[in-house]
Amino acid sequence: MDNHQQPRSIRLIKRLIIIMAGISFLYIGVIRPTQSILIEQIVAPHFESILQNHKSISLVGVDTDQFEIVGSFPKTKFELPFNGWFWLTLGLFLTAGQSKMIRIMTFYHLGLFVILYIGMMLIINDWTWLAYIFTLHEHIYKVLFLVLGLVGLKSITTHNKLFE
Repeated sequence: MDNHQQPRSIRLIKRLIIIMAGISFLYIGVIRPTQSILIEQIVAPHFESILQNHKSISLVGVDTDQFEIVGSFPKTKFELPFNGWFWLTLGLFLTAGQSKMIRIMTFYHLGLFVILYIGMMLIINDWTWLAYIFTLHEHIYKVLFLVLGLVGLKSITTHNKLFE
């Protein structure tokens, strides 16, 4: 049976599997090791040198694509933009053909490079109330993009009547 004779639902599932497999190999093989090098050799040493002058704030939980700072505010996690959540959601958006959402999400993550750096510098310089905002953001943005990706998939399944 060639690709055009298969039901649309099977083609969608195959497309999702192929896209997610490709993204998984790219993420595990290239992006995650690169993020690890960035965190361990550039980002963490940079912030550790800044924090030497701040005895009340320390850098903890340095991991492959994230680190946390602790002080007189809630422990605040900073993840590098374009982490695994980005790539998972990108796969859903690609499968759903949501090019506008891909652009929005990409620009959002590009903006995070600047916003996270400025935010961390402000928290270090006693704007500790921002830690609450960054903690809230950390929980909300992942869910938001994942839900939008799933809604995109749902919309193409219901709009095209794939499962009838």
